[in-house]
Amino acid sequence: MRIFWLASVAALFCFALPVMAQDADQDAIVVDSGVYDVRDIVVAKGVRVDVVDQPETIDVILPTTPEGLTLAHPAEILNTVAGVNIHRGSGQEHLTAIRSPVLTGGAGAGSFLYTLDGVPLRAAGFANVNGLLEAPIEIAARLEVFKGPGPADYGSNAVHGLINMVLDTPGSGNGRISLQGSSRGYINASAITDVTENLRVSADLSHDSGFRDDSGFDQQKLTIQHAAEFGEWDISSLVALNNLNQETAGFIQGDDVYRDRDFITTNANPEAFRDTQALRGQIKATRETDYGTLILQPYARRTQQRFLRHFVPGQALDKNGHTSFGFKSGLYGDGWSVGADAEYTSGFQYEFQENENRFSFVQGLHYDYEVDAVVLAGFATKDFSLGERAILHFGARGEYTSYDYDNLADTGTSGRFIRAADRTDDYFTLTPKVGLTYDLDRMTLFARAARGSRAPQTSDLYSAQQNQVPGQADVETLDSLEAGLRGEIFDRAKFEITGFTMWKDNFFFRNANGFNVVNGKTRHEGIEASLDLPLGRGFSVTGAGTLARHRYNFTEDVGSAANNITERDRVDTAPDKIGNLALRYDGGRFGSYLRWTHVGEYFTTPGNTQSYPGHDIFTLGGRIDLRGDIEASLRVDNLFDTRYADRADFAFGNERYFPGRPRTLFAGLTLSLD
Repeated sequence: MRIFWLASVAALFCFALPVMAQDADQDAIVVDSGVYDVRDIVVAKGVRVDVVDQPETIDVILPTTPEGLTLAHPAEILNTVAGVNIHRGSGQEHLTAIRSPVLTGGAGAGSFLYTLDGVPLRAAGFANVNGLLEAPIEIAARLEVFKGPGPADYGSNAVHGLINMVLDTPGSGNGRISLQGSSRGYINASAITDVTENLRVSADLSHDSGFRDDSGFDQQKLTIQHAAEFGEWDISSLVALNNLNQETAGFIQGDDVYRDRDFITTNANPEAFRDTQALRGQIKATRETDYGTLILQPYARRTQQRFLRHFVPGQALDKNGHTSFGFKSGLYGDGWSVGADAEYTSGFQYEFQENENRFSFVQGLHYDYEVDAVVLAGFATKDFSLGERAILHFGARGEYTSYDYDNLADTGTSGRFIRAADRTDDYFTLTPKVGLTYDLDRMTLFARAARGSRAPQTSDLYSAQQNQVPGQADVETLDSLEAGLRGEIFDRAKFEITGFTMWKDNFFFRNANGFNVVNGKTRHEGIEASLDLPLGRGFSVTGAGTLARHRYNFTEDVGSAANNITERDRVDTAPDKIGNLALRYDGGRFGSYLRWTHVGEYFTTPGNTQSYPGHDIFTLGGRIDLRGDIEASLRVDNLFDTRYADRADFAFGNERYFPGRPRTLFAGLTLSLD
């Protein structure tokens, strides 16, 4: 791993040196300025629209803020958004929550959609619970976070939310070379440049020694973009590669062991690892027609990974991957849109346990199968004006999913694992959306009713376990109602406040005994608020917070007080309160911030018998322009060296935790190439 890291650094600097030697005054055609108003949604809804005019709740993050200058993990910047709660595991592993509990397994993989310039990173039925580890957030120009069911442009997996990453286009400038490191062995080097007026190359290399024994990772990302005109068409293309080699640290187990300063650096699973590779290519062809803007987006992707399932008894080796070919299309007019999508995927799953039997986790082959999937979808939206101030928004999406499953192993049961005979499964989902926006001059009142849904993940269906019939999992649906107010007050303060309630049916998840539940029901209610308040003299206050209740809406008796689910019990790993508040200063050449992050108490068992008390973490950061083209940045993470858990859990009779990183200093230098 160290040899590969050294070779990668050498390759990056071989690439960077000629970039630094380029003539800064060379001519360039600016295809897109790359400087966006923070209210613009550039890709996720096909064409640019203003957030203020939308019935959805959407947050836009610019990674060029001080928090983004020393970014070591996507959670560090995404958790500043109201309603978002990403739990870090070891290395690049994580679990996501957006208006939801922190979801695991197929539930976590299938409830959130991650896209790059509008194209999903993974095929719908083959998603990754660690979905952001392939995302090029370090080089993104902006992040768009949709909360609740996604817009009609997107289907499966955009159930609880959607995160879209947008890159600057070739010719937009904003090139840079960045170096950063931490006091605990994290090193990152990245470079972004317009090689020509139509060609842009971005590279990002990371190495982390890990603060725990036998842990850390090496990761390399490369993105190549090209823009051209072909007759009346504007053509932009992208190729992205990602490689991750991770030595994983597992849970630490024991009552409140995350408080033990010596124990948090230990690793009971030094054999655990995760290796992931991904390659994707996509083209976006745009032209103006007599009817509106026509966008065609063909794409292809290939991904594979190997990892040890260190988080369950038996610790089986998991190998999976898929190859996809797809096509997205849309015609966008004045207040309306129509489109059609198609995707074919061929995927595989292999799981083998070398260790001796542990409970019902038996030694030997668990699964070996392939799945061919076809997804066909169409969508339409239409806005209706109700006078000068009110707009009624309608949208709907229909989606057909077909799986052809081929079992490559013996059919039957092995321990808790069921290997089903060959079969096919088909699903159809219809997701209507209706919204209302009302212009109050400097504020906008909005409301929305929407359904999100997803066909089951292939792992839900075919990695079947005891108490489950193969193919039994059904379409998961989430019905959402929300209303809110956004705009400006006191002539300069921007705010948004939203209330929501949601019902989920056919919730597929793994219960505390490690068995799959195919027909769960949950209820979610909450209030989100965000504020950006200038104070004058360069000072400002920004903050975001959520008060929510996430409850089970069904009963399941598994014979254990800790693990029994009773209707109206609180869903585990779902804090009532999450939020952050930052005091900022921007003095031109110098900027700084102090951020307080709060995670409230949450239960770690479905029976609400065990809990984690929550935590408060402070981060101090800043940047300074050393000269016109060089900027230095500093950040102290966990300023007061608080003992806390990034993730708290209770499983197989034990409290277990991913301990939070102790106080860590990050420092970086950025050289602008423009």
